Amino acid sequence: MNVVALVDCNSFYASCETIFKPYLKNQPVVVLSNNDGCVIARSSLAKKVGIKMGVPFFEVKKIVKQNNVKVFSSNYTLYANISSRVMGVLKNYCDQLEIYSVDEAFLILNRYSERSFFQRAMHIKKTVKKWIGVPVSIGIANNKTLSKIANHLAKKDELGKQVVELLDRRQIEIALKVLEVGDIWGIGSRISKFLQSNSIQTAYDLYFSDPRWVRQHLGVVGERTYRELHGEMCFPIIENPEAKKQCRVSRSFESYVENFKELEQRIISYATRASEKIRSDQLQAKRITVFIRSNKFNKKNQPYYGDKTYSFISPTNDLFEIVRWAVKALNHIYKPGIKYKKAGVLLSDLSSEGIYNRDLFFQRSEKDLLKKMKVNRVFDRLNSRYGSGTICIAKENYEKFYLTRRKNLSPAYTSSFYELPTVN
Repeated sequence: MNVVALVDCNSFYASCETIFKPYLKNQPVVVLSNNDGCVIARSSLAKKVGIKMGVPFFEVKKIVKQNNVKVFSSNYTLYANISSRVMGVLKNYCDQLEIYSVDEAFLILNRYSERSFFQRAMHIKKTVKKWIGVPVSIGIANNKTLSKIANHLAKKDELGKQVVELLDRRQIEIALKVLEVGDIWGIGSRISKFLQSNSIQTAYDLYFSDPRWVRQHLGVVGERTYRELHGEMCFPIIENPEAKKQCRVSRSFESYVENFKELEQRIISYATRASEKIRSDQLQAKRITVFIRSNKFNKKNQPYYGDKTYSFISPTNDLFEIVRWAVKALNHIYKPGIKYKKAGVLLSDLSSEGIYNRDLFFQRSEKDLLKKMKVNRVFDRLNSRYGSGTICIAKENYEKFYLTRRKNLSPAYTSSFYELPTVN
């Protein structure tokens, strides 16, 4: 029988920022979202000074100043690169690997080894720290749900080894007694409230519930979670995840936007980024949705939310066609006099590139298709080689919307030759 290990990078974004800045080791660090809006990552020291996840940055500026907290703008290119390096290391230590998120992975550890699972986990932890510079915590169990619980306990052991294994019934039951039912992987807030209303407060309470009651009230997925608490494996390791079903690009604005022209520029920017993303994954979209909205938290301004969806006659990832339909959708939902705070573009019903529906009233010649593909390919290659925004649609104004709102951006240490770290 195989064993599942969940490897989770500790405070991943904050840890990435400290790799090339050793002086930050004993200082609190936070990372901000797009437009430096909210806190999306905190080091353990930042948590201790009272900074909460998701809080708007302006609300914690006083705490930041008082505690000398180091603040960084989100550098997703750096984080993605470090993530791929971590996953590359993990592949060497397991039979199967499922990349669950940018900072988490499930590993299948085969039983045929001279070392114990705990020793192997400690070796993985030390290797990742030595080779990449990112600290990790590891939970070991017989399935995904229990490995998540083990990892949850490992993270809390900040002064210890941060490796926890739950492989026998006694260990499992002790862990479930100290875990709230809402902290079980797959139990959301709605289900958690329902369980608590039925006197199920801890994971241990759910563990000893009647399986028929669980099936009746929580459905098949809830029953699988229940069975995994009892040691069965109901959620298999998925090495090759399914292709994306949709691609969304949206932003909250740094200030209110009322002018149609400026809103149009932003929508074109988002449509351009979305089309680039699906082309990089060799996908094409059947539908496009554009939405705009006012600030839902500001009751003084007139509330408004508008969205419009169009279906392409034939699936496409062509930049100019996607932008054309995005602008058409914006014209349909735009209302003057509204102070807009957020907008976005969603491409959905994605399928593999190159499959086209033939339509009686919409004929495409192969020559036309090849010409558009070449134009898009050149567009993507230029932006890939010389940096995003090197070439763009005239109305987009890339620099204004993508390069000026990250005041605390760290260098591209791993992806730009001119920003490589230097040693004096």
